[in-house]
Amino acid sequence: MQDVTFIDGGSLPVPEGVTRDWFKAAAESRAEDEKLFSLVREAFQRKIDVGIHVPTYPQYRDMIGQFLDIIKDEKNCYEPYVLKEENAKILELEIIDEVAKRYKEETGETLEVRVCVAGPTDLYLQAFGTSMFRDAYHYMAMNIDRFVRKAFETAKNFKIRTIALDEPSLGMNDRIQFFDPDIVSALTLASTYARQQGADVEIHLHSPLKYKVVCETPINVIGVEYAATPSYLDLFDREYLETSGTYVRLGVSRTDIGNLIGAINEKYEVNAWKEKEYMQKIVTEMETPEVIKKRLETAFAVLGDRIRYASPDCGLAFWPDQELAFKLLENTAKGIDAFNAENRGTE
Repeated sequence: MQDVTFIDGGSLPVPEGVTRDWFKAAAESRAEDEKLFSLVREAFQRKIDVGIHVPTYPQYRDMIGQFLDIIKDEKNCYEPYVLKEENAKILELEIIDEVAKRYKEETGETLEVRVCVAGPTDLYLQAFGTSMFRDAYHYMAMNIDRFVRKAFETAKNFKIRTIALDEPSLGMNDRIQFFDPDIVSALTLASTYARQQGADVEIHLHSPLKYKVVCETPINVIGVEYAATPSYLDLFDREYLETSGTYVRLGVSRTDIGNLIGAINEKYEVNAWKEKEYMQKIVTEMETPEVIKKRLETAFAVLGDRIRYASPDCGLAFWPDQELAFKLLENTAKGIDAFNAENRGTE
């Protein structure tokens, strides 16, 4: 079988001494590029160093706001909410190109990268709420396709392996008024260019309740948060995935930091938010490489080679600090690598 590829969700806790508001302001004003570029590049290099096979650009800005702010700015558009392609830029991709160039010079290989963008449904809900305007939903999908096109133009020294559409509302938010054919149409449009370029297109769903709708689109990878909710595995029909040519990205390490710390507090009768040394037990006792490998083994027994990617459940933006977040990423890498090595040995 093919090795399972380790990807990450993108977001991280901000480095010490800066805030998410600072990153937003710096990206928009471009007044502190030297500091901004340095912090993004350092985090991206660390993702490579801890063993992520296909890293996502470090995301320090709000996922939806990062894209919607550009779309809502009239000077970036032909008409309201119709984005000009030249303005559909993901700044972080320009920043990490220098790291990818160095990687190529040092290894002789081209770095593969995952690019995550907000999906059309979540963008629409943020912009318009529960009102149903099909034209506007179509525009959001079209805009996402333009961000994807621009991303491929930006990739001078790296290869985009995966485009991920972040759609946590699908299957979780009962405010969505669109019918399944509307959703299929929007996701098809948003993923068009990426598929033409031969990239995998992943959709990040918190819950797989809507996965059969996704299987009707060209999207070929469905990502779900399996580590925190193992029962999600029971919702998948392997034969249905095979028939539709769809694969799975499974979250195999937990990122629900509040619940993880709650378990530590209960076990040791402490407040780990204050006694921070206890937080280390998340990565030394709970989310260890052995636990992560076991989760992947359990899922493989059910889904087999439908599992193409594995990752933490979600991003790590709300973890207490970068050191703990990178330790989780390192443990995830070790668990996935051990699983792959063992499977290769049984072929």
